[in-house]
Amino acid sequence: MNILSDHNIANSLRINSKCRYFIEINEISEFKKLYDFINEQKKPIFILGEGTNIVPNDYYDGIVIKPRFNHIKYDKSKCIVSVGSSVNWHNFVEEMVENNIYGFENLSLIPGSVGASPIQNIGAYGQDVSELISKIDCFDYKKNKLISLSNSDCNFSYRNSSLRDKPYIIYNIDFHINRPKLLNLKYDSLQNYIKKNNLNASKLSLSDTSKIIINIRNSILPDPNSIPNAGSFFKNPTIREENINTNQFSLDELIIWKRNSNNVKVGAARLIQLIKDDLNNHNNVSIYSEHALILISNGKASQKDILNFANNIKEVVMKTFNISLDIEPTVIN
Repeated sequence: MNILSDHNIANSLRINSKCRYFIEINEISEFKKLYDFINEQKKPIFILGEGTNIVPNDYYDGIVIKPRFNHIKYDKSKCIVSVGSSVNWHNFVEEMVENNIYGFENLSLIPGSVGASPIQNIGAYGQDVSELISKIDCFDYKKNKLISLSNSDCNFSYRNSSLRDKPYIIYNIDFHINRPKLLNLKYDSLQNYIKKNNLNASKLSLSDTSKIIINIRNSILPDPNSIPNAGSFFKNPTIREENINTNQFSLDELIIWKRNSNNVKVGAARLIQLIKDDLNNHNNVSIYSEHALILISNGKASQKDILNFANNIKEVVMKTFNISLDIEPTVIN
């Protein structure tokens, strides 16, 4: 176990952020030492993946823990692949595609680590990671014990899970590798891409589908290595349709998906597109031109800059549509 003081918190928004203590964990056997250190210091804890979905403050007076578990092990008798929490998510998806394992292809090119994927139940193009998970192995740093969570234990929902509020360090996730060999091409943007490029959907391979997802994402989402961002900044809100304020914009001008007999899901990107001219100008932060859900910085933004801009968006959306937007990335205070 390696303990560093006043260490940088790596993040894709490039906020200049440091923490009191930074600890890397490479072995399960190190968890006991970690538990002792945590109890000795009595500081807040944050578990860091690749930092692609966080908004850290300038100084975190706490302990940042970085797991370093990089294994990928197959148990074909159980139709399971066990994956270390620090494995890069897209690299893992590429391996699944190369091994002709279905179910992961629509999640291609999502940034971050495997361990971070269940916490907010990452999803894209009609696929959620919760549909692929068998179990999650964690260390409970408050009770000093290893635990295994079933899929149902995690209480997965849209871009959320009960893991968010638990004192768990994920070190391994077991994924199902025996899903039906069927492609999920129902999402509108996939259908539009297939039609625009004159592709025969019935002849698309697993690799073809992954490449299509990558091409679509590259066309609308900025590479965090080039443009600082934390991915989609707001969740698509769920609301009763009759509660939407239509004084300025009609329902036909919004993107709405039926959820059930009572609620609809509303496209947050369209809401932001419609009100962006009413926003205040903010130093160092702006809306990405190709996708209104992405907030980008010039690399000089602080957490305060980012959140002030986000709150301005939330206020104008609420005033205009009577819809509350929730921030998707994790805010570290």
